[in-house]
Amino acid sequence: MMNEEALRKEIDTMLDKAERVDYSIKLPDTEYDVMEALWDSEIPVTTAKLMQTIGVERGWKTPTLISFLARLEERGFVYSIKNGKERCYFPLAQKTRYIDQVTRRFLQQYHNNSFVHLLAVLFPDRKMPDEEIDAMLEWLENDKNL
Repeated sequence: MMNEEALRKEIDTMLDKAERVDYSIKLPDTEYDVMEALWDSEIPVTTAKLMQTIGVERGWKTPTLISFLARLEERGFVYSIKNGKERCYFPLAQKTRYIDQVTRRFLQQYHNNSFVHLLAVLFPDRKMPDEEIDAMLEWLENDKNL
């Protein structure tokens, strides 16, 4: 167990790193899935807990999961603290901020920032569910009034 001074130092380091997450990095799918498991878990998350939530489901061995976590830590998306024999993980990247960045980049790269082009690809037969049309019209109307 950490003493209070060591714990405060770790927290300060973690907060500093959280402010410097590079959201321009696009994670590989497997690393994103590990991040999803972290975001959806009660913090801090141990390797054992992550093995239960994602590792077993994927058929991974513990060293495989640890490799993904190490890469995420190298990229600055995760912070870990050794607590006895366990390692505890904390997500530094914010889920909504990461998804926003990836979505904007996707729209720019593949659809020339055109929402209309994206919709044309998603609904080539122009059959969008009525509730989606209503939600979009409401969103557009509210955006127009801002």
